[in-house]
Amino acid sequence: MADDKDTTPKRKRTYEENLELAKARGNAQKEAKKAVQEPPAMLPWWEDCARRAPNLILRNALFGIAQERKIFGEMKLLASLDGHTVKATQTLNQHDLDTLEMLLHIQREHPVGKRVNFTAHAFLKALGRGVSGADHKDLHDDLTRLAMATVEIRWENTRRSYVGSLVAGIARDEDTEAYSLLFNEDMMRLYDAGSTQFSWAQRKQLGRNNLAKYLQVFYASHEVPFPMKIQTMRSLSGSTSPLKEFKRMLKTALDKLLSVGFLSSWSIEDDLVAVRKTPPPPSKKKQKAVENVV
Repeated sequence: MADDKDTTPKRKRTYEENLELAKARGNAQKEAKKAVQEPPAMLPWWEDCARRAPNLILRNALFGIAQERKIFGEMKLLASLDGHTVKATQTLNQHDLDTLEMLLHIQREHPVGKRVNFTAHAFLKALGRGVSGADHKDLHDDLTRLAMATVEIRWENTRRSYVGSLVAGIARDEDTEAYSLLFNEDMMRLYDAGSTQFSWAQRKQLGRNNLAKYLQVFYASHEVPFPMKIQTMRSLSGSTSPLKEFKRMLKTALDKLLSVGFLSSWSIEDDLVAVRKTPPPPSKKKQKAVENVV
């Protein structure tokens, strides 16, 4: 019986055909990777009673205590602790920090890089501010200021830096006063260099004492605060008051932090300021563990 098996030699693929096949396989691999995406990046979580901010914006004069903000027009070096440097096109204050903290508080519920939405009325109420027409205008000015201010923050131990605005973009519906806000994903990486959580209730109790507010977040960013010279504290807080007046303000602010329970004691000796923070209450997990042991 004749063998009817096809013995015709197979045609080899051309270079162009192999290239197209490789592209097709590469596209298939990309689609497969998309199907198994990593979870979106999120900020570290904190409870509703707290706020959390990167240490790199709390240990310098970027958010100072002066009511009047200085606009430099060009990047200017600000006072900061060793280990990092900060430049900015203008100074900001504790009012601005409260606004930024609230924005970050909303952002923590959403993936980094995704817009956050809120209304001016709800935002102002959450901050404990008024809700009049003038207050709405002030809020828009506050948000615009955060978007316009350009900063350069460099942390020296890793030789990394961030240059850009604190808020990437703001969209506003003037009829409904609804806002849609976007943070720069690179700015959110400031959290990677360390961040600090602090009590929002205590901060509200500090009222308009901007130096007490500055010291709250500054000391909160240190596990065990070390003694510092009064002149150093004056520079870091961005104060423009004479040293004698600043020392008086400092004592008042430290007493305020004592009264709200943030500090357990403070002292000034030889122009060195020393504080002792009140230990935080045990977490629910720790408390439950203690109860189980007992």
